[in-house]
Amino acid sequence: MRFLLLLTLLSSAWGQQVNTVTASVSTSVPATVGTATFTVQFLDASLASSVDSALNVLSNAGINSSHLSGVSVSLSQGFVITQYDFVLPVPSSEYAATRDRLIAAQRALANVQTQALSWSTSYSATEEAIAKALETALPGLLEKARRQADVLAAAIGVKATAVQSLSPSVSPNGLNLTISLFVSYLTAAP
Repeated sequence: MRFLLLLTLLSSAWGQQVNTVTASVSTSVPATVGTATFTVQFLDASLASSVDSALNVLSNAGINSSHLSGVSVSLSQGFVITQYDFVLPVPSSEYAATRDRLIAAQRALANVQTQALSWSTSYSATEEAIAKALETALPGLLEKARRQADVLAAAIGVKATAVQSLSPSVSPNGLNLTISLFVSYLTAAP
């Protein structure tokens, strides 16, 4: 008897109608407040290599000795290579100017055979920037999610009704914030 009851419950669970549809939407907005962190590597194969020689090249980019994070020495194809690592945090408003100064420093080294410069950036937004981005983007994302849910519901022969749950997330993407929203809607017969 228990086996029959379990079989009945399982078969009714498999035969249930879909009672929710979930829409997933996203948008990207500029991050207006935060910190861009430049990680800069200066390679020097000259015998007179020093922190001062690295700073002479990088000073126009706003880098000084307080930004030095490490020095390493290696041997490559018979050459002694000294790598100077710098970390330069700047407000997002100064990102473009700092980037342009680093590009100028790279170009100045174009014909120098013993020195090279590379850099990368990462960005972290402030809590205020994230809150503002969410506040700005959510109304439009909710409209997009509703339209998407209506299409999905119609495709399976039901109608999307009330919001059951929503889950926003924010992730940095360069100097932008990608805001994603997952919204589940209850469904009903049309």
